[in-house]
Amino acid sequence: MMNLDFLSDVQRKAVTTTKGPVLVLAGAGSGKTSVLTNRVAYLIKEKGVSPASILAITFTNKAAREMRERIEKLTGAAAGDIMISTFHSMCARFLRYDADKIGYDRNFTIYDSADCKTVLKRILSDKQLESNILTPGRCMSVISAAKNACAKEAPENYIEDVCEGYSEDMKAVYHAYTERLRAENAMDFDDLLLNMLRVLEEDPKTRSYYTNKYEYVLVDEYQDTNSVQYALVKILSEKHGNIFVVGDDDQSIYAWRGADIRNILDFEKDYQDTTVIKLEQNYRSHERILDAANAVISKARERKGKTLWSARKEGPKPRVYTAPNEYAEAEFVAKEIDRLVREGKSYADISVLYRMHTQSRVLEEKLRTYGIPYQVYGGQSFYERKEIKDMVAYLTVLENEQADTAFLRIVNTPKRGIGEISIEKLRNYAQERGMSLIDAMEYAEEFIGSGASGKFSGCIQVFRDIREMSEGKSLGEQMEVVFNASGYREMLLLQDSTEAETKIENIEELINSAYTFEKQNPEATLADFLASISLISDMDTTAEEGSVTLMTLHSAKGLEFDTVFLVGMEENVFPSRRSIAEDKVDEERRLCYVGITRAKQLLYLTNCASRNLYSGSNENHPSRFLDDIPEGMLDILAAPAPVRRAKEPKQTVVFKPQIEFKPQVKADSASFAVGMEVEHTKFGRGAILSISGEGTQRVASIKFPDGERKMFLSFAPLKIVE
Repeated sequence: MMNLDFLSDVQRKAVTTTKGPVLVLAGAGSGKTSVLTNRVAYLIKEKGVSPASILAITFTNKAAREMRERIEKLTGAAAGDIMISTFHSMCARFLRYDADKIGYDRNFTIYDSADCKTVLKRILSDKQLESNILTPGRCMSVISAAKNACAKEAPENYIEDVCEGYSEDMKAVYHAYTERLRAENAMDFDDLLLNMLRVLEEDPKTRSYYTNKYEYVLVDEYQDTNSVQYALVKILSEKHGNIFVVGDDDQSIYAWRGADIRNILDFEKDYQDTTVIKLEQNYRSHERILDAANAVISKARERKGKTLWSARKEGPKPRVYTAPNEYAEAEFVAKEIDRLVREGKSYADISVLYRMHTQSRVLEEKLRTYGIPYQVYGGQSFYERKEIKDMVAYLTVLENEQADTAFLRIVNTPKRGIGEISIEKLRNYAQERGMSLIDAMEYAEEFIGSGASGKFSGCIQVFRDIREMSEGKSLGEQMEVVFNASGYREMLLLQDSTEAETKIENIEELINSAYTFEKQNPEATLADFLASISLISDMDTTAEEGSVTLMTLHSAKGLEFDTVFLVGMEENVFPSRRSIAEDKVDEERRLCYVGITRAKQLLYLTNCASRNLYSGSNENHPSRFLDDIPEGMLDILAAPAPVRRAKEPKQTVVFKPQIEFKPQVKADSASFAVGMEVEHTKFGRGAILSISGEGTQRVASIKFPDGERKMFLSFAPLKIVE
């Protein structure tokens, strides 16, 4: 007999309930991995189930590897016969036997993201569709989302919904891409799931084989499944009905990448006679931290309902600190970390969590100032991000036209149609004559011919515009000029993706840093600002004692730390501006729950009375999530105590640049109409062929001498030709 005495009563029930559908609602830190692994061992050792008839599905290779290792310790060699896999690995393995059922050869190739981008680049080039909006990256994102949603709706319908203004072009790219991969006997990662689902739906013999083979199906992190994964699990468990899923609806935070919380909320509707087991005892945090987590998550509108508790009743209350601004907030965090480490804690025991990538900049600067080692988990340091390096390169060229390395970084960003061969000719010409690349562009006709020199002329004009418009401006204003006049902002706006929005926020945070720098250093020049960035980037913060971890709340799921600082607890920051505007605060609430439950011993919740966001200072209310926690549960460190937010309607902060950029821009996008002749600062005169969308989302198709282009009327540098 297996010894299960170390498990709690409810954990033991989850392990030993082996027949029929079982839904385990596993709260944060409740020992779900132990339940999963012991259940598999129990099936084999106590119920005599063949290991080959057990299928265990996880979401990451790391989780699958750890699960196999733990089961192996419990069952020995039998673990080798169990199918323990991620969704993608499982489907890839099955398709090696069954791909021919849907017209593929079994030796199909799996294309990674780089391969897929290469295919898309070729398609966009062949169809002459590549633009600031139809980039390979944007196309990959849309295609992936369309495939992940297609168990519920046709990909064409999904594209129609999300690609307003360019859906027909996107559909053409989608079909060309799928045809290209089929012709090359290749599948991308999304195809692995989708094609296996097709096999199961279209081939009864194969469906019967797999549904008979797997008597027990177990799925971890069920709240993160999308529509295709849901359909796969439903089919694979249909014969025996022994479907066991573990998940936490309160930790469903990945809707933005296709996860559907309805899969776990509606489990009992989808599977009759479900046994529901709640794992509510938390083995990570003490009771006072869990009280705060329960208070926040209890306000979610849709959830199954459970209350975390801990046998550890005593511990410090979550500490709330209200700073006057984000610099004071970061200073508090750095000083507290320094104090905690001097009192015996390790840097590696501490994590700082934030909602947005942009928040890391000030934190990084303060931690470096105090000599505190840190690592940015699952991402890059603020100043290492591509968009930040691009902006710094533009500023470097503005300051020093001899900076060829910086110039080469952004000569074709945004895309200006300047190819590698042309750039190589430019470099050779400049080197032979001992001049800078930007100067050599003036003589493009000499080394590339008059027909092809126009693209260099357009590039020269961009840099001339930047220099002319920056004259006499402050540092922050110069950065706004660069962001707009370079076309970089328009490029990101046209991509209309979450990734592009994050990049815009990062650049706006860099602009904000320039305004702050000049406020603190009134006599500072652009060269001084660039030097300060270089020095910040070059500071050595490596230490043998380990590092403080900085990360977004999304990256923190599944991790735990002795001490957690949850910063930026303000309206329009957390919950985010977009979630408030789109009435999606519940997902933010679950994200807050995830953040709070990462802390084992110490939890800090910090906010600012005023925060510089998007080049403007905003008076911020404390987050509604702080309001949800009764004051008696908190240790208020700030003086005066944070003002409790009144229950007035939520306000959304609107970004208003401190200078207005108007390179011949018609301010009111409603002024443009089909048939009008317009002039673009770069592409010349053209005629508006069609307009779609409303307000700031109005997109026009314009016929220019070099072809048709789509542009947002609110942002494109256009004027109406009278």
